[in-house]
Amino acid sequence: MAKLFINKDIVADDDKMKHWYLTGADGMSFSDVQQFISWVDPDDNHIDIEFHSCGGDVDEGYAIYDAIRATGKEISATVVGRCGSMATIILLAAPLERRKMYQHAKICIHDPYCPGIDGALDIDTLDEIKSGLETERNRMLSLYVERCGVDRDALDAQMKKANWFGGATAKQLGFVSEVIMPKSAKVVINNKRSMAKKEDEVTVSKSLLGRLLAKLGYAKIEDVPAVALELTTAGGDVLTVEREEGEPQVGDAASPDGEHVMPDGKTIVVTDGVITEIREDEESTDEEVQALKNRIEELETEVASLKANARTVEDNKILNAIKMAGGVDWLAKNCSTYKVAGRSQTVRTFGKQDVEDGEEDEIKRKLREEKEKRGMK
Repeated sequence: MAKLFINKDIVADDDKMKHWYLTGADGMSFSDVQQFISWVDPDDNHIDIEFHSCGGDVDEGYAIYDAIRATGKEISATVVGRCGSMATIILLAAPLERRKMYQHAKICIHDPYCPGIDGALDIDTLDEIKSGLETERNRMLSLYVERCGVDRDALDAQMKKANWFGGATAKQLGFVSEVIMPKSAKVVINNKRSMAKKEDEVTVSKSLLGRLLAKLGYAKIEDVPAVALELTTAGGDVLTVEREEGEPQVGDAASPDGEHVMPDGKTIVVTDGVITEIREDEESTDEEVQALKNRIEELETEVASLKANARTVEDNKILNAIKMAGGVDWLAKNCSTYKVAGRSQTVRTFGKQDVEDGEEDEIKRKLREEKEKRGMK
């Protein structure tokens, strides 16, 4: 399947430079689409177009519309952002059953208008411009009626409004046949692991069910067509849930069987073709929480011990200097091992023994001599 993205304003080749100068954005022209078509594999019979364009040049738009339809391939189209003005003409290149839009996409149709004109205009020129705009409007409106299959007056009224409208109006006016709803699963469950069945179940009698089926034109419940959502799992697989819109619920028919982990982390369990459980990420038990708290306390104690025994910057500098000088061996050879002896105070008298011991100083000597002169002992 070839993918064509019309996500720019539609401009002629000659106006691309001017458009870029005025808007700062590139434009898409008929020649760009021609090149895309020539690139498509001849064996590829499907072209899918995605729109996010507010329209642009009328002639370029019709040329693109005709070229796409002339390929003879199966055309599908999806509005993913905005589709306005001439982009809506290209949108109609796909048949109604293959035209879709996203939930928040917008479409706008309006009367054609003439760009700003410089210089003076006379009556004849104004009449000519008016006639051209009316002709262009009728051509556009006729194509809308043909491809949308809606009453001309309804489309005419919408063109005069010239406002953006969403999926509901787009379906009423025949621009799309389907509004694409979100397919992501997001379920809020009170229980941790499973949702129990409600005690009070609503039952429908066979007779009432039969009358309802008959009113809808079905003979039995198996004849009612199922509407399914296709959800993409975190692993890229597809989970099909029989539900038109909204979020999957326990009890919905689904396939295939197994446990399917969704992108938001939830797990959908399918057993025998039915969703039996939708669970959140498993929560930690009380024991696990307490074990984590104990481990945190151990780590905090260890960190406190490491901080208490940590070396300061100065310590590291000294140790590095010793290491660079030669380490412990160098320190033993080059540093003094002298230890200061402990000091003690003693009270003693001086006599001859002091002299013999060689401990007499000048003052003590004079005192001794004076004592000896006076005959003192």
